Amino acid sequence: MATMTDEPRAEIPKGKTPKRAKYRYEGETIDGERVKGVVEGPSANHARNELAVQGIRVTKIAEKKGLQVEVTKQKVPLVDIMHFSRQMATFLRAGVPMTEALNNLRQDADNTRFKAVLADVLDRVTGGRSVTEALSMHADIFPSYFMALLGSAELTGRMDEAFDQLHAYVRRDVELTRSVRKALIYPCILLGISIAVVVIIVVFAIPKFAEFFKDFGATLPLPTRMLMAIADFVQSPAGMITGLVLVVGSILLVVYVRTPGGRRNLHGLQLRVPLIKTVVTYSSTERFTRVLAALLDAGVPLPDALPTSIDCANNLVYKERLAEAMEGTLAGAGFADPLASTELFPSAVIQMVRVGERTGELSDQLNNAASFYEEELTYAVDKLTAYFEPLMIVFIGVVVGFVALAMVAAMYGVYNQVQF
Repeated sequence: MATMTDEPRAEIPKGKTPKRAKYRYEGETIDGERVKGVVEGPSANHARNELAVQGIRVTKIAEKKGLQVEVTKQKVPLVDIMHFSRQMATFLRAGVPMTEALNNLRQDADNTRFKAVLADVLDRVTGGRSVTEALSMHADIFPSYFMALLGSAELTGRMDEAFDQLHAYVRRDVELTRSVRKALIYPCILLGISIAVVVIIVVFAIPKFAEFFKDFGATLPLPTRMLMAIADFVQSPAGMITGLVLVVGSILLVVYVRTPGGRRNLHGLQLRVPLIKTVVTYSSTERFTRVLAALLDAGVPLPDALPTSIDCANNLVYKERLAEAMEGTLAGAGFADPLASTELFPSAVIQMVRVGERTGELSDQLNNAASFYEEELTYAVDKLTAYFEPLMIVFIGVVVGFVALAMVAAMYGVYNQVQF
């Protein structure tokens, strides 16, 4: 029996892992489609093998030189997730096998990253993993409630209904985002134009007028003097430093908000601003009750369904207080009383939960609450955007009106004081 001991094997020191590099590749899928991209691995052969597992025959591969830091990954739009859910429901309802449905959607995907994600999911499902387990490997792409509903549906075999439900959830999120953006487009365009006009007037026009008024030696009105003082400050070293500080402060604020503590403080602030508080309350209530009802309908016990439902709340304050309430529920205090102790949910929700506990129809009452607050959320968002647009227009009118008043008042002041 031959043994391969001619060459010593290089050992990896304990506690260390092989250095991974990025490789650019070009290749073909099993359907003859040409693909290219970047793959990561400890060696070119390892990267080639990983691509082969995904069904890609590599024709060219080379290490990616230069900076190895990927600043941002390509995003997968929520609309793509919405269409994916709807198409999966259609395929499964028509009797198409899961692997075939995933492969068809992978081929049709336009987003490069989503195509790669579906290829990885297909590979894992083909290897024996459940679709929920495979999708959970890419939790940064899919909404938090995605895996919860699919996981419960796999227990009952109603995957087509779960994907239909997910399509409805994602569609609501997409429509909500679109409605807010639609309401903000016009005011934001006006705000941008107004800021540009004011900057041009303050930086370029006001200094010229200041020299013109100075030659007459006339006393200028207060609005004009205020505007000229602003122009002088903007062009002074102190103004430059102030502008730089504001820019740096804004960047630091954005970075801080992305930290766990900053995000927690931002979510707490959202619950103290009147109009925003209503939107956040209705949104978190609808999401929590909807997912919990779906899990209970699927036969998941309440103690097992609560952690997933809590994770679907889109506000960290809700998650923290609901986690505390869950401890009371697990200790035998029921569900309605711990839920009321959070002081976050409307009284109508608590009443519905109490009725559901007494009658044994908790999931039905949670569904009723979710449907009611879904409609209330739509109304609250429309109301918020309806307030924002006129407030923005009033702000723009005040700024532009002040500049116009200062200039016109100066003209009349000089005309009345100077003897021609």
